[in-house]
Amino acid sequence: MSSTASVTAAPSLSARSILNGVNPAALSCLPPVWQKIATSEVGVGHSDPDFLIALARLFFTKGTDSSSEIFQQASQQDSHQTSDFQAFYAKGVFETLDFFGHDFLVTAYPNFERSRQTAKAQDGAEQVIAFAQSVFEDFGYELPASFYWMLLCPIERDSIYEARPMFFDPTMQGVKRAYDACLHGFNVTAMLMRVQMHASKQGLLIQHGCGCDHSLSQVIPGQAKLSFEFESERGRQKAITAYLWRCWNEYLLFPLGVHANTLAL
Repeated sequence: MSSTASVTAAPSLSARSILNGVNPAALSCLPPVWQKIATSEVGVGHSDPDFLIALARLFFTKGTDSSSEIFQQASQQDSHQTSDFQAFYAKGVFETLDFFGHDFLVTAYPNFERSRQTAKAQDGAEQVIAFAQSVFEDFGYELPASFYWMLLCPIERDSIYEARPMFFDPTMQGVKRAYDACLHGFNVTAMLMRVQMHASKQGLLIQHGCGCDHSLSQVIPGQAKLSFEFESERGRQKAITAYLWRCWNEYLLFPLGVHANTLAL
């Protein structure tokens, strides 16, 4: 008998595993789009819709069950303020899941060929589109549509290198909350490294300042290329799941952000 123990691969994340030990909210509590996803009334490209639905149920549960992990026990003196915040949070959870439920529909995703036809920038739009398309070929429908629209938005400017303060640019008022959430979600470093790898192949680097500008800039120095691989399929799945969770939280908390014209960070 060999003295070397066989190594069992860690199981993949699943709808059952992420709800293990949780008393999750019923599907009927979620925005109607999730019920349509569950019954295949609408089309999603995600490879495991049940996992996505379970993640949404967990997110709804964490944001609405008055968990001590989120809400401190209120004394009689501050119970009113705590109640107000819980109401804000519950409203934000519902808005967030409603938006991203629709954002996972196949019809929400960009058509890259059409983007080539409508691009405004004349100094590198094809590079941006190739970058975004490469990321889509990597992650596909595992990431929401707004993620890819966010990567593409520099082609709508006079120059792809133009920085735009999202909060004050009139052309971004309908999308700034989603784009901001997708950008802030990049604090999940593994996802940022993987996306930067794709950007570097086009001589680009995605850049987001704390003042909530959104811009692409050339990789410095020269034509340096980045390389990053997930350590395993499970590691990839965990990174994507963590990214989605962070992205949803950022979308929820967007109204609490400090957005100032003169924010110098």
